[in-house]
Amino acid sequence: MLHDAAAIIDERGKSYGHPRPNHERIARFFQACLADKLLPNATITPDDVVRCMIGVKLARLIETPAHMDSIQDIAGYAACHLEITTCP
Repeated sequence: MLHDAAAIIDERGKSYGHPRPNHERIARFFQACLADKLLPNATITPDDVVRCMIGVKLARLIETPAHMDSIQDIAGYAACHLEITTCP
């Protein structure tokens, strides 16, 4: 399963580039969509995006606990978290 997740990450990287700039773009979209809900000066970060996406996948697993796609996506987002927080 982790090998499959790694392959998915590699495929996504070819399409979308390194996780950091991609998640920075997502964070800007989230920021705009949630601007009226955020505390003053609050900023959504790429790390926040990853944690939220893991939350989406966990919520889906409540409905379908054995859905392999969601499980692999969680592993992939965990790897993205590592890349975002440790690589420039």
